[in-house]
Amino acid sequence: MNDSNSSPFTKHPQPALQEAVSNETVSGLVASVSHEINTPLGVNIGNCTLLIELLEEVSKKYNSGALDAESFAEFLDTAKDLSASMLKNMRRASKLLSISEQVAVKNTDEANMLAHVDIAECVNDFVEAHGMHNKSSQITFAVQIPPGAVVTTYPAVITQILTALTSNTIIHGLGVGVSEGLLSKVLERIFTTRRGAGNAGLGLSVVRNLNSEVLKSEVYYESQPEIGLKCLLKSIT
Repeated sequence: MNDSNSSPFTKHPQPALQEAVSNETVSGLVASVSHEINTPLGVNIGNCTLLIELLEEVSKKYNSGALDAESFAEFLDTAKDLSASMLKNMRRASKLLSISEQVAVKNTDEANMLAHVDIAECVNDFVEAHGMHNKSSQITFAVQIPPGAVVTTYPAVITQILTALTSNTIIHGLGVGVSEGLLSKVLERIFTTRRGAGNAGLGLSVVRNLNSEVLKSEVYYESQPEIGLKCLLKSIT
């Protein structure tokens, strides 16, 4: 990485935090996708309720001897459709939970584990996973890392930082940059330029927390109005 004297980025070092990312921050991040998770879960509650009612109805008809072949065949068709719908929605919810887990800061053994990492492979794996989970995303990645560049770092943390930056772009980013007067605040915990639109302002604070708490490094960034915001991590080891 370039040092601060040669970097084109304005240096905005963040003070070291006294505690790890709190549960409140994690909850805020998960909230950004919770409404999407509620949709498939809500559909499944309705499907399960209907299936239980149909089972009770078929059971009553069977016990009373009133269940004919046509009614039973109709029940089987409906149950099959409901089951397929429930499976589809559970898979959708599972995928959304997987994405939110990547964004959330996790105090797990994996997150705190140092490893020798081919950084190009690590970043390319993230890009591939992002493409699978966000097929409608219009983000274009340009990975310019020589193959075989091995560093000793926290691979889970690198993935979380990339996820937070990308999520911030997908969910909140408008590509208009940040004004000079607000530039020093972009990594603050609940900062957002779109408070009235319901944004929590947590995405970039995750980058700061991971960078300062785990990587023990600093974040450099610059912004050009109507173009966007750039971030540079001083060190990933």
